[in-house]
Amino acid sequence: MNVLKKLVKVILRIILVLVIVIAISGLGVFGAVKYLRWKAGNEEIVDEHGNVTVIPEKKLEPNVTCLFMGVNGALTDFIMLGQYNPNTREVDLLSIPRDTKVEGTVDGKINSAYAGKYPERSIARVEDVTGIKAEYYVIFNTKLLREVVDEIGGVTVDVPINMNYDDPYQNLYIHLKKGTQTLTGSQAEQFCRFRKNNNGTGYANGDVGRVAAQQEFIKALINRVLEPQNLLKVNKLINLVIDNTKTNITWDIAKNYIDDVATFRTDRIDIATIPGAGGYASNGLSYFFYDEEKTKDLVQEMFFKNTEPDESDEENIPVNSDIPEEDENGNTTDKIRIEVLNAGTSSSNFTGVVEKLNNNGYFVSKVGNYESTETEYSRVITHDIKDNTLVEIKTLLGISKDEEIADSSSNVDYTVILGPQYILD
Repeated sequence: MNVLKKLVKVILRIILVLVIVIAISGLGVFGAVKYLRWKAGNEEIVDEHGNVTVIPEKKLEPNVTCLFMGVNGALTDFIMLGQYNPNTREVDLLSIPRDTKVEGTVDGKINSAYAGKYPERSIARVEDVTGIKAEYYVIFNTKLLREVVDEIGGVTVDVPINMNYDDPYQNLYIHLKKGTQTLTGSQAEQFCRFRKNNNGTGYANGDVGRVAAQQEFIKALINRVLEPQNLLKVNKLINLVIDNTKTNITWDIAKNYIDDVATFRTDRIDIATIPGAGGYASNGLSYFFYDEEKTKDLVQEMFFKNTEPDESDEENIPVNSDIPEEDENGNTTDKIRIEVLNAGTSSSNFTGVVEKLNNNGYFVSKVGNYESTETEYSRVITHDIKDNTLVEIKTLLGISKDEEIADSSSNVDYTVILGPQYILD
């Protein structure tokens, strides 16, 4: 029921806590800052011509697994197993229909394993189905969806059919027209909770169709959260998630990885549903009967990929990775890393600056608000001087002022402060 709301949370935690995003949300929490690992653990070799060769130290991080559960009373109406690979920055999400037939529950359905307070039982039943034992869990309440969607300015999805359903007992009223549209928080809840119309029509494949719709909503939500203007709201979004979830992931862990949201790639998210079909058992109850062999194959394909990126295949190197590239002469080069902080300019100016820098070959690795009690002027702060780059950045953005702050611990080369008077040309 409130599956949908939890759905949204999932996205957030994956984004905000994911690498981002994952977002907000849980998986990303474990996306260790690859740049810091590279900077600290690599060896530089200089030949007789002064050319620099960087030999990366290969420290592979273990994959992290988390079970996301949307709770409606004592039942988990939404169940999704997630895995984050910090080496390739890939996220795999596997949906498990709530009516999946399993052993070890009162009614034989996986959604009753939780029984109102036992996440470990749900973890055990999911392991029975997938062979994967989740290390962490995130349990969602029913209140977050509307707030998050409204906070980020709505989410655009393609509503596949006209949706009209009225249930006064649940105070649930769904009325959406078919077609692509930007949903408000209330409409997003309707979209995610829809199962069938008042006349009995609905998704051709029943609850599996609803799961597919929710997965599409997740992707759209992640993309929306990762837009530059919403990245400025990361702290608020995280607080919304934290206040409305139960998890064994601590905030002390999560807060260290907020910056990873800026480098998160949505095309590295793989979402699927365990294969199977709905039907009735001899007891007269309806179930989702999963295909054990196909599920085993799908889990193998999704959760047991190569942990280490293939250095010979550029497609396997994460975008915005910190593995140095080579120029035309074979010398190693490093993308300029820039932090952009908003000290009062409009969100459109801020978004434009981030996009302009990225489109001109720089790497915006951090974004956020500049905390100050004074009116700030726009400027570029240099942490590590690189030839004429400072002049190039100032010219590109139309900023005249600069300053230098020596900070060997900084993992960016420049910080751009955008004051209240800044206007992007």
